[in-house]
Amino acid sequence: MICSLITGCRKNELLSLKWTDVDFRWKTAKVRDKIEDEGRLIPLTAYVESLFLELRKNSDSKFIFSSKGAKCGHIVNPYDSLEKICKKLNIELTPHGLRRSYKTLAIWAKINEGSLAQISGHKPSALVVRHYIVRPMDMLQETLQEYEDWILQQVRNGIN
Repeated sequence: MICSLITGCRKNELLSLKWTDVDFRWKTAKVRDKIEDEGRLIPLTAYVESLFLELRKNSDSKFIFSSKGAKCGHIVNPYDSLEKICKKLNIELTPHGLRRSYKTLAIWAKINEGSLAQISGHKPSALVVRHYIVRPMDMLQETLQEYEDWILQQVRNGIN
């Protein structure tokens, strides 16, 4: 679920990701967007890429988040696992709550709102941003990496 917090992706966008959707060379992933028919390309950050590579070592599935018990081949319901973790930590959190936290935390980290919207598949609020500004993948990669670094630093600060 950390991937949702870092990328702002919707639960189903992440859980249905296939290995063929990921380009490790260009550090991108093609997400099946619920709004845009053609989907969208998001950057892979260093930590998310390392998680994917670790999952790939032990997977013979076409899905990154595979589940042998699911008919479709990938995890469909992450709620039980997330609930166990939340109970242990004494917090309340849902997969969609992670997506909402993405935007809130990114604002705290002073990350550009237009880039955040483009990565997460949100529609930007400003007319100019919505219709005229499409950021190149290199810029999105840099922005998302800054955000991920900030998130991981907050985790380290909380542990120490």
